[in-house]
Amino acid sequence: MFPQPKKYGRYVALAIFLLFAYKNPTAAAHMVEQAGGVLVNMADAAGKFAAALQA
Repeated sequence: MFPQPKKYGRYVALAIFLLFAYKNPTAAAHMVEQAGGVLVNMADAAGKFAAALQA
């Protein structure tokens, strides 16, 4: 209804994740593990892209 400042979005997301982790810690750990894998894949792809630009 009222526009919220963008600076609170990350705190709301963190609070939701903490409640999720409290309710189901196994699924939360699995989600964090998958997110880490995605970040590694993205970093690898960015490195390959940068190397392709230099060649």
